[in-house]
Amino acid sequence: MSHPSEIVNTKGHWAVGIKWPVTGSKGDKYLVEMLDSGFECNCIAYRKCKHIKSVEALFDDNCNGR
Repeated sequence: MSHPSEIVNTKGHWAVGIKWPVTGSKGDKYLVEMLDSGFECNCIAYRKCKHIKSVEALFDDNCNGR
């Protein structure tokens, strides 16, 4: 299930399809992927998780996610 981003417009973004490895607070490894419809994480959360938020933060800069 993808979660829309309030930070970056993911539709047609150059990073669509890229998967970022994220280490959780207990050392578990997760993958966050950018999709045209938002971000998706392979953790068990059904809401937008902190793993997605950490990847979104990478795009929160002066470029406005572009």
